[in-house]
Amino acid sequence: MRFSAILALLVAFGGCTYSFRGASLPPGVRTVAVQVFDDRSGFGDPNLRVNLTNMLTQQLVSDNTLQVTNMSTADAAVIGTISSVTTQPAAITGNEQVGRWQITVNVSVRFENLKTQKNIWTKEFSDWGEYDPSAGPSNRDAGLSQAEDKLSQDILLALVTNW
Repeated sequence: MRFSAILALLVAFGGCTYSFRGASLPPGVRTVAVQVFDDRSGFGDPNLRVNLTNMLTQQLVSDNTLQVTNMSTADAAVIGTISSVTTQPAAITGNEQVGRWQITVNVSVRFENLKTQKNIWTKEFSDWGEYDPSAGPSNRDAGLSQAEDKLSQDILLALVTNW
């Protein structure tokens, strides 16, 4: 009796797997190369393009939906351009001083099928981080890193899902 109940549960739930992985990938796209992002923002941070590229690459490796490889062996490529970086006050203190700044990074990303030489999609992404200006330039870097992390997650989701 107990064996029958367990067997019935296994049969009932055995075929109910559901996954979002690979929902938007074209047939034959299993590997991807990530080109170092082009920086046309004029922001002046020489590490911005490399940091964003590395964060996206790490997200892809961790996700494991697409295998990251080089351009010569990849099925597809991610080609990104940082179009702008802006800062604006996020919080004003009681004495009308900026207590927190918001730094926003805007990028354009093209996902290209290297086998067919066709564009899979091109999308615009924008995300932000915040920092306290009183602690100096290292805090601005922390806010920028927050924005880069959010952007890399957004781009990863666009690459591997239809959402």
